[in-house]
Amino acid sequence: MLLLLSFVITISPLSAFVSASNQDCKIEENNGFLKYVCHQDERGLTTRYKCLYSDEYYDYNTNSYFKLEVDACSNDPHFYQACDKRLDGQITNDELLCENYLCSSNTYLMLPYHLTVFGRECNFNCINTDINKEVCNNKIALPTGRSVHPSKICDDVCDASFCEDEATCNGYQYGIYCMKNNKLLYVPPISICNNVENCDDGEDEEDCTVTPSTETFCRHHNTKHIVPVNNYTRCSPMKNPDDSLSTSSSNRYCVLGEEESYQTNCSDPTNIALNCEINGYLSSVSKYLICYNDTKSVCDDHIDSSCYSTKSCKIHKHLLCDQNTDCDDYSDEKNPICLSTTRDTCKRRVGVESELPIPISWLRDGIWDCVDGIDETEDWPKCGIDKTLRYKTSIEEKCENVFVCRTGSPGYELIGNLCDGLENCGNENKICSVSTRFESLTTTVLTSNKGLTKTLSYCLKGLGSLKFILDACVNERFTYPNGDVFGVQTTSVILPQSKQSCDNMYGEQYLYTSCTERCKETSCPLRNVPRYEVCPSQLPDRIGTIVNNEYLIFLTKSFGTLYTNRYFVCDDKIKCIDFSKVCDLVYDCEDGSDEVQCTNHFKCNSSAKLLPKSKKCDGQIDCADLSDECNEQCSKSILEGTILKGLSWLIGLLAVIANLVIIGKSIRTIKQCKTSVTLTNRLLIIMIGLGDMLIGCYLFIIATYDALIFREGYCQRQISWITSFECSAIGVFSTIGSQISLFSMTGLSLVRIHGIWNSMRVPGEITKTQIIKITTAVLSIILVSATIAVIPLMDIYEDYFANGVKFSDELKLFLGTPDKSTVTGVIQAYYGRTKDTTLRWKILIEMVKEMFSHDFDYTDLTENVDKLDFYGNDGVCLFKYFVQDKDPQRLFVWSTLSINLICFLFISVSYLAIGILSRRSLKSLASSNNQQITKRNNRMNRRIAIIITTDFFCWVPFIIICVLHSLEVIDATPWYSIFSMVILPINSVINPFLYDEILSNVIKAPLRSLTMRISNSAALQSLRLRVIPAPTEEMELDRIEIDVGNTDSPLERTVPGSTTNQIAM
Repeated sequence: MLLLLSFVITISPLSAFVSASNQDCKIEENNGFLKYVCHQDERGLTTRYKCLYSDEYYDYNTNSYFKLEVDACSNDPHFYQACDKRLDGQITNDELLCENYLCSSNTYLMLPYHLTVFGRECNFNCINTDINKEVCNNKIALPTGRSVHPSKICDDVCDASFCEDEATCNGYQYGIYCMKNNKLLYVPPISICNNVENCDDGEDEEDCTVTPSTETFCRHHNTKHIVPVNNYTRCSPMKNPDDSLSTSSSNRYCVLGEEESYQTNCSDPTNIALNCEINGYLSSVSKYLICYNDTKSVCDDHIDSSCYSTKSCKIHKHLLCDQNTDCDDYSDEKNPICLSTTRDTCKRRVGVESELPIPISWLRDGIWDCVDGIDETEDWPKCGIDKTLRYKTSIEEKCENVFVCRTGSPGYELIGNLCDGLENCGNENKICSVSTRFESLTTTVLTSNKGLTKTLSYCLKGLGSLKFILDACVNERFTYPNGDVFGVQTTSVILPQSKQSCDNMYGEQYLYTSCTERCKETSCPLRNVPRYEVCPSQLPDRIGTIVNNEYLIFLTKSFGTLYTNRYFVCDDKIKCIDFSKVCDLVYDCEDGSDEVQCTNHFKCNSSAKLLPKSKKCDGQIDCADLSDECNEQCSKSILEGTILKGLSWLIGLLAVIANLVIIGKSIRTIKQCKTSVTLTNRLLIIMIGLGDMLIGCYLFIIATYDALIFREGYCQRQISWITSFECSAIGVFSTIGSQISLFSMTGLSLVRIHGIWNSMRVPGEITKTQIIKITTAVLSIILVSATIAVIPLMDIYEDYFANGVKFSDELKLFLGTPDKSTVTGVIQAYYGRTKDTTLRWKILIEMVKEMFSHDFDYTDLTENVDKLDFYGNDGVCLFKYFVQDKDPQRLFVWSTLSINLICFLFISVSYLAIGILSRRSLKSLASSNNQQITKRNNRMNRRIAIIITTDFFCWVPFIIICVLHSLEVIDATPWYSIFSMVILPINSVINPFLYDEILSNVIKAPLRSLTMRISNSAALQSLRLRVIPAPTEEMELDRIEIDVGNTDSPLERTVPGSTTNQIAM
């Protein structure tokens, strides 16, 4: 910026308008703005420019100091021509773009600022424009005749010549007024006692001698002589040492370094910023000394120089977190120290008069920040010890343990602030990205041609011709804002011709697709024009240009000669971000405006966290409040659907009632057993009934939790449920029942097939030895079943069966039930490199605990660790049959499934053999023409077929599904509830009808009566005579005769002289 800038602009004779064809002009940056630059003379003093939107030309001639020769372009209503970083105007982007215009008189061209310097602002006639009259509106006259806007008076900034707008404030005068050549003259403090008589009567040079009675003195800024400090020179406005020293902006009375001599003990109380001790004496300090010199303080405790600097401002620390915005980028109110303040308040020594909270970092730091010094109270309550030592926000605050930082300062992070996006603890964000399984998104597109060509991935070569056949790609020209942007290079975007779903696009992909109207039901997120004055603390090398010959925007330069703007302007106009950061699921704007208009995300309810739409209802918890999985689209219950809920109640009810009847009847008749074989059969039937009844109870319990306890609230409580003791107990309960039933059926098959192979042997009576053997067999079945059910819950095997852990919800570091790989990744991110080995759960949990403090008797949130055990893979709490290669328990599951398959095959083979042998026996007795024996054997064969068929359709498809799931051919997880509540338990209802006849008889009697009534009805008889021949007597008897002869099981019946007599032996 040129010094003084009091330009006298004269019309150059070289500025005659010429034809454009005679000029070789090109668009390039010139003093911060794009202009048509034609040529420059050899010495660089005269530059010729072409006017925008016309064939006119003008010259800038700087061949003498403070002289500029230029003509005004006729087609430039907002004076873009006058935009020049060398000039002292501000970007207003209104009627006057750069606060500079060319005011032409008969002799001069002048700028508004220069008119002010020369005092001609309101009495200078511009023959080419009347804008000077507009400049004078709403101005008031100062005593010397100069004019200034009322808001500029006493604002601590020198706006008028010689700082006259700051001469008289709050009833106090700085400097003096006197007469000079019969005109009133204002003499600023810097011109007093400078050995130059500015006043006719020499008043400004009176009282300039230091005497023994002079209390305060210093070296004069100009003469360096020792001069007294008077009231009219004390505490006057001044600039920082690095500011311009022009007359209009400097008002120092004393030399640099001696400011404390005339900027302390102010007479005007409104100029006092604080009181502090200076050289051991309590004094007042002028507001102009605050943050004046970072290397030299006036106050003994250095409070006057305790300041905070950003790109946009420099303020005193006491202006931070004061609920008033002092910096253009709001950084004073968004400083990290503002996140942790006391509940108690105090009046700060600098700044507003009201009571304000105290940032925790100011407590006991050796500097009194509060007027009453409460921040330095020795007994201020504390929490923690050593590295985690910290002060409470109030006396009532309850101390808690904190997250211990490996690096960074302070050495801790409050648990409530974990994973809040702020990097206050070394690598906190890295740790949180691992713990929350954050997946990086592709936010950029292929860029070529020096950044001027953007190609979306869909249109990249080499991805196959099929997509191009389905949807061709087109080349779109993109620029923002729309309109005639002078000098900008447009971007070429190659993207699909038809509209696309933008749900899985982010950053540049989303922006270019939506802003070219290629997105379905999605609008362009660009709303704010990148006007030149926005984002003042960013892009200091910005280049200005004009749009539609109306307003200014900024551009950036790349590859030497390319001018583009690919910046999104946040709604607060304070921050600008690259296009790749728009709609990328991260709040890059402080006001969140870069994500507000985007439709490619899902927002968690209790936080501002954004997730890809694909994360919604994907079965993985990504929101701390579970809102991504518990919402109107996918809210869960243990049992989904009315049919499944109803079947659970029905099957459970039938299983419990039917098996209770069988168990009760079998217990009553057990004393009637005369042989060991009969006793064994009866006990095994009781065991089958017991196991099936347990499964029925399991169904009842799950249905009760679903319908009566959780109801609609299950989804929010699902993590607590699947990691609870109750869920594990229910899983053990169902597994024991299932295995007891299966093993008992296997044992029953073994006993019966054994009887066939020993058909000629007479069954022995019951002895103590046989009772012991039978009891041992029964107990073995129970023990083996319980062992299979309990092994997954034993601590010694937790590394094989624990699928995850649940930490306290308050920790915020982990979501849901992280598995071992996630916890290991967090530990590696926290501790650094670790050995490439799989650590045990016990070690991992201990290492996680060490990431948090354990001070005194504070509540330790890391103690509340629940494991997602073997039965917690689903809300139905069933044995985890569906496993994959990554599951450590897969060998156990496959071993159990293999045992069950073997049992099923054995049962099937046994009953097939029983069926075959019974048919042979029936043929050998055919000569006796015993119709009762024939029907009894036919019924037995039908029951055998039903046993084999039901077992087959329950277990074989289920095992096949388990295999396909393990091979990752299908994902059978959604079917878990159907298998657990319907398919597998169905045998528990069928078995009582197959292994004992009492329930069959109960059902057959009403069925026989109903059949007889239907058969004998007149309508059916008439229909039968018409289309069906009359049945023979033998056929009719065979159809309706039902044996209800005795109470033994149909597979235990004895027929003298037949093979079936030996089945029960």
